[in-house]
Amino acid sequence: MTDRGDKGDQLKLRLRIDAVDSLFFRDARPFEAASRAASGLPSPQTLAGAIRSLLAELNGVPLGRLGQSIRDGTTFAQALETFGAASGGVARVAVRGPWFSLDERLLAPAPANLYMNKEEDVLVRLDPLGSGLPGWEPPAPGMKPLWRRGRSAVQAVEGFLEVRGLERFLEGGTPALSEVVPTGAVYGYDDRTGIGVNDASNTAAAGQIYAIRMLALQPGACLVAGLQGPARTLEPLLDRPVLMRFGGEGRHVIVRAEQGSVDFWPEIASKPGRGRLIMLTTPACFDGWCPETIRPLAAAVPGFEAVSGWDLAIGGPKPNRFMVPAGSVFFLAPGDQPPADGLVDPENALIGWGNFVEGNWDHV
Repeated sequence: MTDRGDKGDQLKLRLRIDAVDSLFFRDARPFEAASRAASGLPSPQTLAGAIRSLLAELNGVPLGRLGQSIRDGTTFAQALETFGAASGGVARVAVRGPWFSLDERLLAPAPANLYMNKEEDVLVRLDPLGSGLPGWEPPAPGMKPLWRRGRSAVQAVEGFLEVRGLERFLEGGTPALSEVVPTGAVYGYDDRTGIGVNDASNTAAAGQIYAIRMLALQPGACLVAGLQGPARTLEPLLDRPVLMRFGGEGRHVIVRAEQGSVDFWPEIASKPGRGRLIMLTTPACFDGWCPETIRPLAAAVPGFEAVSGWDLAIGGPKPNRFMVPAGSVFFLAPGDQPPADGLVDPENALIGWGNFVEGNWDHV
């Protein structure tokens, strides 16, 4: 099945990505002698880069010549066009994700305004306070604090939500504790120590001992993602499962593709008298802590993530950027709607940054 459009046949694929071994995704911190490099989670940028490299290879693009063209000043899209129409379509493939799946259950990041009441063993959600709060200093004019009912001690939820729990949250309710999947059920870490080898003597290089912490997916866990782009570019993925380099340290995954919708998450209609909220399902790069296209009434943003990476085409590091993490929630004033054009610019949206879902909220 293909979607017809002005730019020719468009194909939508759902990907299942299974790790062959533990994986490694570097963060933006420098890796120095005597330090331990710890893997983070795969970012949309890492996935998009791996997918683009794979599609280029499957469509007959010599990666060495492609990289040289880019280093000579040609843009990525222009360089691909020189190898044919199917190759040129690689730059127009839109990536959504990645997200985790466990035992065929799709998992969403836990909303940042969702907390656990450990005394009563239930979840509670924070929503904008309807009345004023003495001493409250908003980060922007007109913003409201997040509040909850009750006085018991709470702590932020760590882990993921099953789709039924996410749907309950987006409807304006509170998920059940049974709908939370703890982080440890999805992935853990594998600590390893290695040495550098002297090429000339084939012996251990003096002073080059290093430690590394790898990301290890638990049995039944995998990654999922969506692709949409020119059919002739994506069709080679349907032939058979393919081995793809993913992340650092020469790690690989097996990619299986099938045709299907790339809309992974539930769509929740507006409710009369309720405000709308936006929850990020992938990190996003804004000019600050929120998108310029909205004026949130309240927000739950748990810090930031530094993202860099290595550009294989130019043979150098990518600029360091600071991302608002997945799970961040922005509350819009009643009557306001999320922007139709998304939260990030088209270039960042194309590689998967700033995916979000919409839901409802009510004053505490």
